[in-house]
Amino acid sequence: MKPMVPDQFKERYGQIVDDQDAFFSSLLQQLPKTFRVNTLKASKQIVKERFEEYGIDLKQVPWYSDAFVLQNYAIGNTLENFLGYIYIQELTSMLPPLILQLQAELQHSEFILDGCAAPGSKTTQLAALMKNHGTIIANDIDYNRIRALKFNIEKTGKELFPFSNRDLRLFEKGNNSFDIILVDAPCSSEGTIRKNPTMLSKWFNQKKRISGYANLQQQLINKAFNLLKPEGCLVYSTCTFAPEENEGVINWLLERHPATIEQIDIPRMKLSPGILEWNGKVFNSEIKKTVRIWPHHNDTDGFFIAKVRK
Repeated sequence: MKPMVPDQFKERYGQIVDDQDAFFSSLLQQLPKTFRVNTLKASKQIVKERFEEYGIDLKQVPWYSDAFVLQNYAIGNTLENFLGYIYIQELTSMLPPLILQLQAELQHSEFILDGCAAPGSKTTQLAALMKNHGTIIANDIDYNRIRALKFNIEKTGKELFPFSNRDLRLFEKGNNSFDIILVDAPCSSEGTIRKNPTMLSKWFNQKKRISGYANLQQQLINKAFNLLKPEGCLVYSTCTFAPEENEGVINWLLERHPATIEQIDIPRMKLSPGILEWNGKVFNSEIKKTVRIWPHHNDTDGFFIAKVRK
């Protein structure tokens, strides 16, 4: 049976999206296959030439020169993937590290924490963008996922990589420790429906979990903010549409800490500002500097990102 978008889902999110028909239709469309070149091991020119030899047609992503889109090819079976020349990754997952590069955060940062790192997409991307300089601590609470993280880091060629298997909320490092912290928070994952359309039939159960995720996310972002050095940068992201897990969490942080939200700009990519009201709750006006990535705007998953300065 073909998946259908539940009426309650439409009622919930139709009020905050610009084009309801395009949005709901996009959720039922297959997500393109995407990857980025791992510049620690190969150049994009080499990868393009090798794929051309295979007869694989690549389309370069307009807002990220190392990222490519292709249709209907099992790139996981290629030698380039096996050797770590490429990293198969959804486009929105590439955004938090890319934002740090575009806004020159990585140039003067020596100590970085990826707080929810497994399986390593953003960690390995950071390492490539930093050309193996600086220290990145890859932390994840799930030991089984740590094994996948370690494998991906070794495959992509990052040197001298420290791992941590901790609950970020109980992280042992003292306050004011890190220049940059990434918190790609556990969430209700509504933005990944295009990868798993069966989520729509289970959405009613998932909806009940949103408040639980929001509570966890508040604890994670609170700890991460305390771990930042003065003037440090925190990038918070989720792959869900739920305002409770996105703008609501950032608003919660602003109510409790002297945090500043910074504008995010990604040239040639369509971004939507964070919403300022949800279910009668009015958020801090600074929330408009956060961004939402809707699936129908850039042919991607759904995503939310906030860039916070301590």
